[in-house]
Amino acid sequence: MKQRLSQLVACVVTGFACLTAPAQTTFNLEDGNTYEPRVFTNSMGAAWTNIGSSMIVFEGQLDSTFNVTSAYNATSGDYIASLQVVVQINLFDELPASNVVGDVQGAVAALRDAPASSNGIYYVWGSTNSAPVAWVPLLQTNGVPFAITEGDTRYLTFVFSYPVSSGNVTYRVFVGDTRDTQYPSEAVTSLTTETGGLTGVSLLGVGGIEQVASASGEVAPLSASIGFSVYATSQGVLLILDTEEEQCAGWIIVKAKVNGEWVEVGKYWADGLGSSHYEFYATYPLVVGQPYEFMVIDEAGNIHTLGQPVEIKTIKMESVVMDASVIFVTFNSEAGRSYQVLVASSLTATNWIPAVVYYPRAVGEGYDAEPFMAGAGVQTTIKIPRGESQTSRAFFKIIKVD
Repeated sequence: MKQRLSQLVACVVTGFACLTAPAQTTFNLEDGNTYEPRVFTNSMGAAWTNIGSSMIVFEGQLDSTFNVTSAYNATSGDYIASLQVVVQINLFDELPASNVVGDVQGAVAALRDAPASSNGIYYVWGSTNSAPVAWVPLLQTNGVPFAITEGDTRYLTFVFSYPVSSGNVTYRVFVGDTRDTQYPSEAVTSLTTETGGLTGVSLLGVGGIEQVASASGEVAPLSASIGFSVYATSQGVLLILDTEEEQCAGWIIVKAKVNGEWVEVGKYWADGLGSSHYEFYATYPLVVGQPYEFMVIDEAGNIHTLGQPVEIKTIKMESVVMDASVIFVTFNSEAGRSYQVLVASSLTATNWIPAVVYYPRAVGEGYDAEPFMAGAGVQTTIKIPRGESQTSRAFFKIIKVD
C-alpha cells in the first residue's frame, strides 16, 4: 500500500503494532465523562497543540492506554463499554492494510470517493451480514453511508457490547457534529472475543483530536436531545417532552428518584418521526413543589439524565387587582413558554373558552384570545377585560400551552 500520511483513522484497540518508535511526546486530555487525565503519546511522526486550542494536531500516530471496563446496562441487557473521540478528519486515499490495523475491537477510516475529491465516506473494520472481517462501508440504520468532507470535525462514539461467556464483540459507531446530534450505524461484528472492555485508542494519519470521553455500562452518546418539563395541573402532574431526531418508534419512559430508588412515573409511545412534542400525565403520585431527579429512557433505549433536581411547578396567581374595566393578574411564568387564559361560568364547567386579554410584548401590548408568550423574568402581568361577554363567565384559569 502506498503510505501517505494525509489521512486519519481512529481505532479503538486491544493491541496495536507501532510502525516505528522514535522519541515520544505526550499530551493530556481530560476524559469528558470520568474527568480523569488521558495521556496521548506521539509514537510516530510529529504532534503539537494548536495555540489557544485544546486540539492535538498530529502527522503520524497517537496512542493512549487506559481501561474502560465493560459493565451491565439494565436497559439493553448487555455488557457495554464506550469511547468517544472528537477528531478533525482528513481523507485516506487508500484504506490501511489489515496488518496495519492489527487485532482491534473496532476502527473507522474515512476514504476519499475519487482522486482529488474533498468528499468521502466512512469505512468500518469488522463484519456485517456474516461477511469476513474487512473494511466495509459504515452504514446508518437506514442503510445510507455516512458522508464526510475533508477537514470536518466530528464526534465519533464507539459503543461496544460484550458477550457474557463466549462469542464476538459487536459494536455501533455514532457519528455527528455535536455530542447531542449523533446518528447510529448498523451493528458491526468485531474480530475479537473480549469480555472485559477497552484498553486504549490509537489514531493514525494526519488530523487532530480535541476531546475524549469513556463510559462503562452506559449507552453513549445520547442519540437525541430531549427537552423536559414537568408541571402540576388540575388533572395531575403533566410531563412534557420535546425530542430531536428520533431514531425509531418505541416507548419513551420517564423515571424519578423516589427515596433513593428510580421509579417509573410515566411513559409515552414515540412515533419515530424525527422531532416531536409529547405531553402525558404521570402515573405515579409525585408531590407538587418537591424537586426530583429525573431520567428519560428514549425510544432507542438511551438514557438521558438531568444534571440537577427539577421542581414540579404549578401556575400560581401572585396578585389579582380589579378596577372598573380590567382585572390585573400577575402569575409566575417561564420566559419563552406560551400561556392562555380560559373562562367559564362555574368551576365545574366542562366548556372553558379562550378569553381575550391584554398581554405584554417586546414592544407594547398584544390583545387576543390566542396563546401568548411570556417574556423575560419569572412573572407576567396580564389584563383581562371586564366586558359583558366575559363578566358573565366569572371564573378564569391560566394554562401553559407549551
